[in-house]
Amino acid sequence: MKKPDWIATWPVRFGAIAAATLMASACTAVSHQEDRVPVAESAPPAELVLTNAKVYTVDATNSVYQAIAIRDGLIIALGSDAQIAPLIGPETRRLDLHQRMVMPGLIDGHMHPLAGGAMLTACSLDYEPLTIDQILQRITVCLKEDGKKAPGEWLRVQAWFRQATQPAGADLTAEILDRLPTDRPVVVQASDFHSMAGNSAAIAAAGITDDTPNPSDGEIVRDEHGKATGIFLDGAMWQVIGSAPVPSADAQRQINLANARAAVQAVNAQGVTTLLNASARVEDMEAWADLRDEGGLTTRAVFAVKLSPDEAAQPDQAAAHIIDLAARYTLPGNAKAPGLVIDRAKLFVDGVVQAPAQTGAMIAPYFRNFGSSAHPQWAPGEKTGSLYFDEALLTRILDALVSRGLSAHMHTTGDKAIHVTLNAIQTVRQRHDAPHFRPALAHDEVIDPQDYQRFAQLGAIPVLSLQWGKPAPDTINTLVPQMGPERARFVETAGKFHAAGARIAFGSDWPIETLDEWLAMQIAITRKNPDPTEERYKGRLGDDPGLNIATAIRAFTINAAYSLNMEDRVGSLEPGKYADLIVIDRDLTAIPAEQIADTQVLLTVLGGREVYRADSFAQ
Repeated sequence: MKKPDWIATWPVRFGAIAAATLMASACTAVSHQEDRVPVAESAPPAELVLTNAKVYTVDATNSVYQAIAIRDGLIIALGSDAQIAPLIGPETRRLDLHQRMVMPGLIDGHMHPLAGGAMLTACSLDYEPLTIDQILQRITVCLKEDGKKAPGEWLRVQAWFRQATQPAGADLTAEILDRLPTDRPVVVQASDFHSMAGNSAAIAAAGITDDTPNPSDGEIVRDEHGKATGIFLDGAMWQVIGSAPVPSADAQRQINLANARAAVQAVNAQGVTTLLNASARVEDMEAWADLRDEGGLTTRAVFAVKLSPDEAAQPDQAAAHIIDLAARYTLPGNAKAPGLVIDRAKLFVDGVVQAPAQTGAMIAPYFRNFGSSAHPQWAPGEKTGSLYFDEALLTRILDALVSRGLSAHMHTTGDKAIHVTLNAIQTVRQRHDAPHFRPALAHDEVIDPQDYQRFAQLGAIPVLSLQWGKPAPDTINTLVPQMGPERARFVETAGKFHAAGARIAFGSDWPIETLDEWLAMQIAITRKNPDPTEERYKGRLGDDPGLNIATAIRAFTINAAYSLNMEDRVGSLEPGKYADLIVIDRDLTAIPAEQIADTQVLLTVLGGREVYRADSFAQ
């Protein structure tokens, strides 16, 4: 990115910064440098100036300033109010922030925005722990509200918190869903997006029989007699959904556009200005382009194209497919106009570690309860999960991607999936000198402790859904006991990654989880559930130390930008970078961590343009 000449002629604020300093996520102190940014006399006036603020830059030393000036979508100066004053002209818009905190716009390194937009209007179970009867009652209400639909039209229900279905161990089946007062096909999507339940009408419409083979990346769950139960895991789930009738191409395009519109409005309200679509389809790309055409695109984006194991088995063709999509759907962007970058693949190396799915690939078997709920006896069972990409296949596809200037974002939940993925990355690193290759391992829910240090050694980035690191039904009820006492210490960790030198990035995984960036930041530090509904959900999760506030903020900003190869443009507030920033209602560095979740975004600015303003934030 070429900087204007008058920016390039300013005195440099910092001396040479060692590589270790660039990893300054360990920095907890902030550096006040209000006397270090002289303003060039020849600099033209700013278009927007924020004054009387605490500008937390997230630069290499977490510098703090009082004011920031913006022109042409770029940050042109930082300093005290007095130092920035010469940049205020007759046309400059000035905002007095009354000591409020300014920080970089949040960068969400793993989400599914169109699915999130669709979730906002879908029939939803709202991620709540419900009994079977309550689930059926909720869906029945949806069916009544949807009463004008044709008999063969499918109902897709979202946000089923499968691991928290009451009582413990309860699960949906086709037989249970057949109690619903409808002949329509009904599918109920688990909130993890890796399992789904369908009624008999959905199973029949999808052509699933007792003899239907499992896909290479999923499972049709069957009972002891070989009959499909109505539960579908990973690739089998999409096999069923793909059988649903689709609207006309024009109608579907309008639906996708509406979902994209709702998604960007929701993320802007959270303070997000850049995101990764972690499993993109052509439909997502078209919706993003349509949204830009109508002037409603208010987030920068990188899209990762999903490759199945079958597609990756032809690595040259798979890489060429991504390059072709990039040629067709890339949206060139600049400071003022957010674009779309398509430069990486999404690979599901395994499934999910939580029971009852247990498709996350583990080195040693999951524990199972050989006793009862009242008198549990946890001991190793037989199940070790599913590795959808073995090391050889993963190495081949990564090699093909890197050879063509592409990168990879990989779903890894179990310790075996993480270990195999790091092995493949190590092999590819030995073959290629490729600075653009910033392999991301998403989720990393259970890890072999010997692999922590390999992230920093290999330049691999753990993209963590930090909100999962708390006592809750999906950790305490299932994940912790099924790991056994030794592995339980390495469940949903964050501080241990940081202690090993890893560059942690954040990804919300919305709509697998609710969109609440600030709750996730709080949990990253406290490791506590702010709303424990039962005694067992109180206290911290495990012995992980969590993150400090400076490290957490970097995970949501500059580190996530680095994971997307965008740290030269976004992720910190520095002269010459895009003016993507937010104003929030509290100083995150000066409040108890338990108050972070209550943070309110007052203003979101993208390239110097206001894209969200809270009603409570006066003009």
